[in-house]
Amino acid sequence: MSNRPVGSGRGVRRAQSVVGGRWAAPTLIAAFVLLAAPPARAQVGHDPSHSPFRDITTRQALSFFLGRFGGSATPARVGARSGLVAGVRFETRLSGPMDLWATLGRVASSRLVVDPSQDTTSAQRFTGPIAMPLYAGDLALVMNLAGRKSWHRLAPFFGVGFGFATPEKTVVDASGFKAGTNFTLVPTFGTRVFVARRIALRFEARDYYLRYEWPSSFFDKSPPVLDASNPTKQWTHNWSLAAGLSYSFTF
Repeated sequence: MSNRPVGSGRGVRRAQSVVGGRWAAPTLIAAFVLLAAPPARAQVGHDPSHSPFRDITTRQALSFFLGRFGGSATPARVGARSGLVAGVRFETRLSGPMDLWATLGRVASSRLVVDPSQDTTSAQRFTGPIAMPLYAGDLALVMNLAGRKSWHRLAPFFGVGFGFATPEKTVVDASGFKAGTNFTLVPTFGTRVFVARRIALRFEARDYYLRYEWPSSFFDKSPPVLDASNPTKQWTHNWSLAAGLSYSFTF
């Protein structure tokens, strides 16, 4: 944790950085909703025997997924890097078009280690990368855009999760920096593709918001790791793309 005081000017810059970044994922989700909403409205007036819509009668699902975690090295270059993500999810139906998801995944991430006492020309200033596996879990409220139906076997969705991301093992650098447990906001959107009544392929994008807090040594050494215009606390986007398989059931 940094003991560096944050002045009013830096606070304005930090607020601009965080707020500006947070609008990116909601904007993408809003665009997805506008594109996916017309199929849901098109249910009215179809002959049931020829309708592109099919009822989803199951209430729960178990999913497994595999994908790529984008990561964000940050200007300090010590943030979580990209890696393979794999996980499992339990889904259950709530009222109307809403579902509740519980997701747990493991990210094979890594990061660099910085020694601010070393000059920028020294090969010892940045070393690594070192392995930094992450565990990420969240609970999400998810809206099914076609309600309790699929449209031409597609069942698009979007939602927001709240959870955590934590390293498998915390390593404190000589600089005082450590990547610890984060509480995360996780916007999600994608679709299921039903290949049978109980079995669906799934494709989705998620954005894990992670926050870093930089130690004073990143600013105080000469030359600094980060210049004074950088905030001492920084939110980052960490997009992931994943594909998986779902088995639906009712109990």
